[in-house]
Amino acid sequence: MQFLSPISAIFALSLPAIVLMYVLKRVYIDTEIASHLLWNRVLREQEANRPWQKLRSRPLLLLQLLAAALLVFALMQPYWTREAAATGHTVLVMDSSASMTVRSDDGRSLLQQNVQLAEDWIAGQKEGRRITIIATGEQPEIIASGELSHRDALTALRALEPNFGASDNLAALSLADSLLGDEADGSIMLYSDGRWSDASAVNELQLHAKLVSAGANGAEAAPSSNRAIVHFGVKTDPGAAGYNKAVITIRNDADTMQQLKVNVYAEGSAKPFATETVRAEAGGWTSLTVDKLPAEAAYYKAQFAGGSDGYAADDVAYQFPSESRAKRALLVSKGNLFLEKALQLAGVSTVKADPEQYIPDAEDQKELDWIVVDGSGDKLLADKSWEKLLKSKPVWYIDHPKESGAETVIPDNNRAELADHPVVAYLSFADTHIGRLLKPKDAPLWGKAILTYGGIPAIYAGTVEGRPQLRFTFDFQDTDLPLRPEFPVLVVQAADWMSGGSRSELGTAVAGSALSLSFSGEAASAGWKTVEQLSDYGEGSAEQSVTMKGTSGETVKAPSIPGLYRLVEYDKANKVIADRLLTVTADAAESAAFGKVEPIAPSYVSGTNGEGSGSGQPNSGQLAPQTAATASVAAWIALLLLIILAGEWEVYRRGHAS
Repeated sequence: MQFLSPISAIFALSLPAIVLMYVLKRVYIDTEIASHLLWNRVLREQEANRPWQKLRSRPLLLLQLLAAALLVFALMQPYWTREAAATGHTVLVMDSSASMTVRSDDGRSLLQQNVQLAEDWIAGQKEGRRITIIATGEQPEIIASGELSHRDALTALRALEPNFGASDNLAALSLADSLLGDEADGSIMLYSDGRWSDASAVNELQLHAKLVSAGANGAEAAPSSNRAIVHFGVKTDPGAAGYNKAVITIRNDADTMQQLKVNVYAEGSAKPFATETVRAEAGGWTSLTVDKLPAEAAYYKAQFAGGSDGYAADDVAYQFPSESRAKRALLVSKGNLFLEKALQLAGVSTVKADPEQYIPDAEDQKELDWIVVDGSGDKLLADKSWEKLLKSKPVWYIDHPKESGAETVIPDNNRAELADHPVVAYLSFADTHIGRLLKPKDAPLWGKAILTYGGIPAIYAGTVEGRPQLRFTFDFQDTDLPLRPEFPVLVVQAADWMSGGSRSELGTAVAGSALSLSFSGEAASAGWKTVEQLSDYGEGSAEQSVTMKGTSGETVKAPSIPGLYRLVEYDKANKVIADRLLTVTADAAESAAFGKVEPIAPSYVSGTNGEGSGSGQPNSGQLAPQTAATASVAAWIALLLLIILAGEWEVYRRGHAS
């Protein structure tokens, strides 16, 4: 029980005054005497009576003291708190961003702690209270909507997983506020670590529902000791031919200087290729370099030594070697000036070879990226040394149809039909003349026609054992295409597509982000295979399928957990035809939030009459199992006073006043 006016207890000083009045009261003893002695006795009593009499127990005194005490008690305005009825709609906003994966001393992440706090709160509610749960993310997700069954709400809460991608916290709180509408008893409970990079935008909100910060707040915990690999770049080492050089940038979010040790690994190596130690000042940035990395590695990894600092997502970084040199192509031709110049414009370094004089060797397989065979393709395949080289590299065949023959076809018209393919993108072939074409027998087995001229396939594109392959069924000498503006564009796009088969990784993407990818023409399915993954999250061995729509420039979702992944493409026979690597990182804003961030304090505007507007920190601390309500004791005091007054009347009536 509590009191609104405890100072009113001073009126309790009136109780001794009542007792004093009884002490000072004259007391007369009823005695039977003769009438002629009456007045003399009264006179003597008045002369000899003393005011201080011994206080005797009197019912009327007790009742008057009790009534006075109750009046003083009422002036103190007593009340007690009780649990209010569970009728208010509550929206729980669960921060599932990457920073919530920070682990405490007991091994639990902040997300796990907040989920447990939310479970405890839900378990303390009465059935029938509406509960909505929103998980933050690039697009906030309602994982439980107005649930009256606490079991369903708990099930949705326990299935919550961390989101390593971008988080739109402003949208999450706006959604929560809009769901409550004008509900006067609605409230928002925020379970977050308080590390929001968009806190300034959030604080400009004017919420119509009260916001309560109820989660484990990591931003208010001990000072951050986070360290982060901010950048990891690899390029050709100018001081050592045949090697690469790495540059690593590190940030120290701690309040003290740290000596940081970084291990650098090459593809397939369990032991670090190099280990470097660097001094990082408190709140500062520093860089280090690693020389003579093996150039043949498909990827490299930089990782802090000595275990995780709590937030593991920024403790490791992957990178691929840069393509600093121009692509080298072997141009097997007796002479094609237009093609040679177009390849130079495409940035391709060509090595010209006469098919009748050039003999390939083992060095060609190391130095060359792909091959252009301008005629004489069948003759070259008959030679074992040429066959070995052509089967080990991507090949672009250009046929030379004979003037006559069973396989030579003369088109009836110049109508061009194009498929959706990178090689012929942005081209029309309008008014292009092609004199004759070759109709090969084996082309449909490895590729599909991406250009049909006069109803006859003119360009085939596909893959052979995962390597790109092109086939032009016409000779550039039999067409006016080299004289048209589209010709250099065609050669550039063909060269880019052929170069992609040598080795073209997908680069870096934020977890869960959208990627625009092109798949091989023969790809029937594709999936993400995990090479390395952030520990304790997801199934590393499981392959994640990719939805393919059969168009170029498809939008594909990156894996949701940081790590290194391989995008594998399969043909209809489920045979691997291509693969590319992708490194997935957590949203950089989550790592940056370990520095100084702005407190979350949006404004609150009453949804009824506008009163109570203001701004500042949201109410913090875990809510009680039920909302507290007050109840006054005044009615009970009034009832007791009536009973006491009735008792006093009865005492007077029975003659027990004295």
